[in-house]
Amino acid sequence: MHSTEKAAMTTFVLLSRVSPRGSGDVRSLGERVAEFERKLAERYPEVKNLASYALLGPYDFLHIFEAPDANTAARVALLAQAVGAGPTETLTAIPFDEFTTILDEA
Repeated sequence: MHSTEKAAMTTFVLLSRVSPRGSGDVRSLGERVAEFERKLAERYPEVKNLASYALLGPYDFLHIFEAPDANTAARVALLAQAVGAGPTETLTAIPFDEFTTILDEA
């Protein structure tokens, strides 16, 4: 790889729920999300946060980010839990055009 080339990044989706200890003060949820995003940028500058959403349904938040590998994505999930998220689920997201290429090669 040339020094001007960037390593391939994988897109991940992090779903999280508010922890029982954190659900008492709904107003602090925004502060906790901001803290998560600040610590994410400080600790893992190689991670690119693409979007964050509040959800209605079984999960409370969705964060979409790019990371170099699954180990880094696991660190992101652990960071979310450290700032007050309850259970999390991390998924790999494959852009549909890449997925159709995979299908064509199968």
